Amino acid sequence: MVLLPEQAAAAAFLNNVIGKLFQALGLVETYKMLRDLEPESESLLQDLRMLAAAVDDVLTGPKGDRRTAVARAYSTEMRALTHDVEDCIERFVHRVTGGGLEGASRLRRAVHTVGMLRTCYRFASEIKRLKKRVQEVRARVLKPLECGGVGGQPSGSRPAAGPRAVDHAARSPVGIEKPMEKLLALLDLDLGQRQPEGQPQPPSQAQPRVIAIVGFGGVGKTTLARAVYDAAPVAGAFPCRAWVAVRSPEDGDATGILENIHQQLLPGQQYSESSLTKFLRDKRYLIVIDDVDDIDEEQWDTITPAFEGNGEGSRIIVTTTFRPTANRRSDANGCVYKMRTLGMRNSMTIALRGRCAAELMRGSETLLKKCDGLPLALVSVARQLSSEDEPTGKFCSELCSKLGSYLEREDSEPNFARLHDVLIDNYTSLSDLSVRTCLLYLGMFSIDRPLRKSVIIRRWLAEGYARSEDITLSEQSVANENFKTFIDRNIIMPVNISKNADVKTCKIHGIMHEFLLHRSICEKFVMCSRTPRDKIVRHLFVHGDVGSDTNSTTTWNMDLSRVRSLTVRGSGGGAISDFCKYKLIRVLDLEECTDVKDSHLKKICKLWNLRYLSLSHKITRLPKEIAKLKLLETLALSKTVVTALPVEVVGLPCLINLIGKFKVLVQDWKSSGELEQLEELCRNSKLETLAGFVADGGEIQGFLQLIVPIKNLRRLRYTATQLRMLLTSVA
Repeated sequence: MVLLPEQAAAAAFLNNVIGKLFQALGLVETYKMLRDLEPESESLLQDLRMLAAAVDDVLTGPKGDRRTAVARAYSTEMRALTHDVEDCIERFVHRVTGGGLEGASRLRRAVHTVGMLRTCYRFASEIKRLKKRVQEVRARVLKPLECGGVGGQPSGSRPAAGPRAVDHAARSPVGIEKPMEKLLALLDLDLGQRQPEGQPQPPSQAQPRVIAIVGFGGVGKTTLARAVYDAAPVAGAFPCRAWVAVRSPEDGDATGILENIHQQLLPGQQYSESSLTKFLRDKRYLIVIDDVDDIDEEQWDTITPAFEGNGEGSRIIVTTTFRPTANRRSDANGCVYKMRTLGMRNSMTIALRGRCAAELMRGSETLLKKCDGLPLALVSVARQLSSEDEPTGKFCSELCSKLGSYLEREDSEPNFARLHDVLIDNYTSLSDLSVRTCLLYLGMFSIDRPLRKSVIIRRWLAEGYARSEDITLSEQSVANENFKTFIDRNIIMPVNISKNADVKTCKIHGIMHEFLLHRSICEKFVMCSRTPRDKIVRHLFVHGDVGSDTNSTTTWNMDLSRVRSLTVRGSGGGAISDFCKYKLIRVLDLEECTDVKDSHLKKICKLWNLRYLSLSHKITRLPKEIAKLKLLETLALSKTVVTALPVEVVGLPCLINLIGKFKVLVQDWKSSGELEQLEELCRNSKLETLAGFVADGGEIQGFLQLIVPIKNLRRLRYTATQLRMLLTSVA
């Protein structure tokens, strides 16, 4: 087990994160002067990475291993340590860059310069304290991990999932008729017709074809494949059939799969690949390979030659969770069948099993909504309801409140064991802590409506969660790759796709969202104001009803100085009473906050570490003080009624995305000196997205004067009327 990372990785963090901040603030010389503090910080980050690698080795180990409570504590402590180090660095950066000195006198600036030496000393002391803390954790963590004390399967734990149990839902699947018809059509069959023996196949159908069934775990891929495999028309049309279940990387070995097929088709005969190939050459066969996620390209290339040279219309069905796997397996002559979740009527049929009491049906609505049509979730709920003699709506409500715990905690409830395995595997099988953090972050978003990809990406970037040890990769490319990973694994599903095949909006499976939300709360990563548990919180999610006093009484025993993000849906209550408490906040999502007002903006403009700001419909204007938000990357005003922006907004040194429907008040800059200053601001601007500008008549020239010098501008969104005016002005 390799624990020591490259030394360059830690240095890259300092250069890319801290160096970037100093450069953005025009303080490169200050950064160079303070480089003597780098070795201590670098050593600290090396220790953190080493610990993260050790914990990752346990948490992403073989599927048979089960994550213990100790391992979970290590992971939680690792994330807390990382946040504490970043807090320390960001406070230090703010102090040495002269935060709050805009317009200060020379005397005050001189005093600040002298005080900076004391700040450096305090920073060095804090780094040493954190390093000692990391070393203490290291002593507690590495020894048991290296000795195998944490990893492995604890005694008494549930064994790794073997062949899937056949239950009532599998024997009598609900809502499978239409998927079966489509899959049989891909086999060139239908439910009421058998392919006559000896009838010649059209050339396009005669060659072996791979049909990939793809979808999220528990959506019913295996159930559908089994139903088709056992269907009477299939049994008649394909005299040779074999079913291979891949349950682990060992099962996915190419030789093992071919041996399994050989044993089923040629029982009692010694295996050889040549004998299997020869046997299959003139047979019409159907082979199902279930769960091919663990079969890599090299192994698949070893398997496929056994199926070549057959012109009898043979078919191979594979099931997989991964979209790229499905696309690769079914390339050329094959096709992909994408599984869909069930509607509410079929969901009720599975979960309630014929029970139709009005009180039960009303009480189960929220529970079924969380299941989101996922058959495995519905079967788990059905089993739990069957444990009661007469399940009631109240019992459904109680089950709904406990659902997150059942999904997240191992061995908490046997009826949810298989569902837990599916969800935990989707989480722990991700490549590293950074990717898992991006996934965990999705638990904060509402699932009542589609999520915008752009918002997810921008928030990841603002939080600093889209980083890689590969210094050649930009944070933007890492964020895009993480999003693609979740799409490819069917964890999140595209809803609206653009003409160039880019995902614009998406949704996360309801049951996966429930798992992520509960896990993020348990790991002290997210706190919901309705269920406050800890005094220190990093990501605060407030969901308040207008007129309720919930938020005014539940959040104020917490230390808000370390909050990294605040997301408000509905009334913010006490959470927005004093923004000055959020000392290090990076993300402020108030787009759906019903009680944030213009009067709040004065304090919001003092949040020096803010990277992402979205505001709601009650905001009517932006003050010029917004120029103090030197690190702001995204300003989202599309929900506001702001119609004009102070031009200082364009001059924000880190602003990349400006979204809304507004005019930019260029006319406020009238003198030649002011216009030159404005042009310089635009020339240095990092703005890439300017969406929703409004310009009328004579204002178009001023607008062109504003945007032409912006070198990085990639996306400019406007109406058809404004486009005509722009073209006329240019002409």
